[in-house]
Amino acid sequence: MNDNTPPQTTRPRTRLFVVAATALVLVGGGAVGYAVVAQDDRSACEGLLTDTTLQRSLGDAYRENMDCDTLGRAIEDAATGSAPGRHTLPEARTMQATLAAVSEDIEQREEPSIPSDLRAPLAAALADYAQDTYEILSGVNGDYTRRADSAPWQDGKTVRMSAHLDDLVNVLRAVSEAPAAYADVRAVHVRTCATRLAAVPSQATGSVYTGPARSCAVGLGYYDGIVDDVPKSQASTWRSGVLQRLKATADSFPPYEVNRAQHIAGSWQQAVLEQVDSDQTQFLKDDSSRIVGIWTGARGEGIDSKKVNDLELTIADDANSSAMEAEQTLQCTRRPTECG
Repeated sequence: MNDNTPPQTTRPRTRLFVVAATALVLVGGGAVGYAVVAQDDRSACEGLLTDTTLQRSLGDAYRENMDCDTLGRAIEDAATGSAPGRHTLPEARTMQATLAAVSEDIEQREEPSIPSDLRAPLAAALADYAQDTYEILSGVNGDYTRRADSAPWQDGKTVRMSAHLDDLVNVLRAVSEAPAAYADVRAVHVRTCATRLAAVPSQATGSVYTGPARSCAVGLGYYDGIVDDVPKSQASTWRSGVLQRLKATADSFPPYEVNRAQHIAGSWQQAVLEQVDSDQTQFLKDDSSRIVGIWTGARGEGIDSKKVNDLELTIADDANSSAMEAEQTLQCTRRPTECG
């Protein structure tokens, strides 16, 4: 049985970033000298196994001296249910405890990496919580920002789970050492974007019209920041792996009139495979504009209209800002003494 004790987070989460530290990340378009693909098992899972909140969340599945593969599968099984994207309160508590424990372990080692056996199961669990990670990354939903230190909660028939933004960024960066994992978590964010955009009424104006596109772009910016963190020496190989995974998971999609969300997400994936290559220094960085172009075009809005052009400029700024924040978070993880 999973323990219902809510995860306790006592460490301070607010950081003041140093401009000089950020510059170190940005030199050469990536975090020079930090291994991504090649540092598979620099650390084992002993640190995670000593986390008492994670132990309680895993319940009977917890065993002393579990190897990383067994731990990863236990976390995925305990955090996800039989219906994709739907969770019980104990499952959500396990996911919240996992994010906090993995991020704390990362911060103690001052390197956003995890053993290779943990990447796929943690990425699968993250993908199953796409609705929650979308809200955490966008930072718009006050329920999520206020409840970062609180237990998951019931919202009607939906269970919601929050976490600290920097915990989520650290864990996303760590699982993204596997290019396929990065492709999966980015794609599920886009599918969530597509669902939100598809629900915008045809005559919407103001924030009802712009809000979903901006939230989508903010989240994508954090994923862009992870791309920027890949060392230049490994970037082409890593990017190629991302594209291979997107190609392997691509499928046919219906017309916009039949299923709006599936059309937007499917069109995005097709456009990426047709327009993006592994040598691009701006790899996937125009995704927010690409998605808005697909969405507004399907709605019959002029792609050169002032309304659409203004939105594209706004979301480009949104994505760039959160990419910078992701880079700052990762820099502070590696060099905590340079951050307040």
